[in-house]
Amino acid sequence: MKDINPFILGRYENEKYFCDRENEIDRLRSSLKNQRHLTIISPRRLGKTGLILHFSNIIKKEKNIHIFYIDLMHTQNLEQFIKTFAKSIIGKFDSKVTQLISSFSKIVKSLRPSITIDPMTGKPTIDINLQADYSAETSLEEIFTYLKTHKKKTIIAFDEFQQINNYPEKGTEALLRSQIQQITNTTFFYSGSRQHMLTSMFGDYQRPFYQSTDFLNLGKIDRETYKKFIREKFEDGKRSIDTIALELILDLTEEHTWYVQFLCNKLYGTNSKKIDNQLVIETLLNILKEQEFIFYNYRNLITAYQFDLLKAIALEGLVKMPTSKDFIHKHRLSAASTIKTNLDSLVKKEMIFANEEGYKVYDVFFSQWLKRL
Repeated sequence: MKDINPFILGRYENEKYFCDRENEIDRLRSSLKNQRHLTIISPRRLGKTGLILHFSNIIKKEKNIHIFYIDLMHTQNLEQFIKTFAKSIIGKFDSKVTQLISSFSKIVKSLRPSITIDPMTGKPTIDINLQADYSAETSLEEIFTYLKTHKKKTIIAFDEFQQINNYPEKGTEALLRSQIQQITNTTFFYSGSRQHMLTSMFGDYQRPFYQSTDFLNLGKIDRETYKKFIREKFEDGKRSIDTIALELILDLTEEHTWYVQFLCNKLYGTNSKKIDNQLVIETLLNILKEQEFIFYNYRNLITAYQFDLLKAIALEGLVKMPTSKDFIHKHRLSAASTIKTNLDSLVKKEMIFANEEGYKVYDVFFSQWLKRL
């Protein structure tokens, strides 16, 4: 049997390669059962998308529930949103291509689905074309009407939902909110990688989505649970890993899901039968060397002072009071007012993450690289 690297990167495989999140799955189930919309908030690369796809995999086994995962990352305007939304749901209620075209077209008259053949795979795919009298408001209303015609419970999971803030069309939030308010058989999950934007969308009383959902703050996976998962995956591949090496992996990656997976993937790929401290350090240094050109590019995107501030925060790990005299003096930084301006700029560029605990460098590997300069 082929030796498969169990530390999957960039996609969801199945429950065998998914670690924990049982409490979070219970929260998603509760939202579905009680018809409460839910907003999932967490830093980037902590596993929001994986959680949704894992829940989707579980739900698909239940015959009376439909779930649609819709990634809005690459949508640039309302027209692209509507096309992406329509393509994601069409055909999921009906088993035959002719049935889905017929049932969709009877209700959604402003959009015209068509079947094309993918030249790479040879498989049929569905495309959405706009009618001449296309109207965004009408099309959304028709799509939601199409959803209402199906009696089964439905989940719509919008990933990178904050992207709608970047659309040139004004009033997109209000337009969507008005339609979502009128549908009763569908639960909506919202998630995204820009926390401050999502928090504003759902927490600002002047915004259309204000207090329209519950919140799930996705934290890190329990350390002991993660250690057990990592050890089992290495042992399943006939590799041993000692406890000190396990602790070091989680320390170096700050228990941040994507970085844990990446480092473990690299360690597994060495084909070493014994994973120890020395191999962990060597592998991390190789990763930093491989990504060094990216880190130098980060450096070129910011000012020299902002880079010094990044280094200072990386050395501290977590900074509660970056404008304090002690922090400024220790790292030979300038005035507190200058720090505040540069902090805001680095947070906006998502190079620094800020929460109630303090400030830290967003990219864990970049942080490790900065410490070693």
